[in-house]
Amino acid sequence: IVAVAGDTVEIKNGGTLYLNGEAQDEPFTNEAARYDFGPVQVPEGCVLVLGDNRNQSLDGHVWGFLPIENIIGRATFKFWPPWHVGSITAAPP
Repeated sequence: IVAVAGDTVEIKNGGTLYLNGEAQDEPFTNEAARYDFGPVQVPEGCVLVLGDNRNQSLDGHVWGFLPIENIIGRATFKFWPPWHVGSITAAPP
């Protein structure tokens, strides 16, 4: 999840993600996005989900916003890449 209701999201300038006008540092992405997106504002009751492999992910830049009632779980463990296997520290709700 890269954005929640009310956030303005844009991908520009060579694939940089901007959240509410501020460039985001995303060292976990596979490579910079080779597309522009937005600006869009996330509607109430939704989130925007983008994959870490932006150029191959069928994610929110393709299918749009995800209604929060469709979120059915929480990531607790990462298994890829193998040298980063381990638990995931939860962000505050």
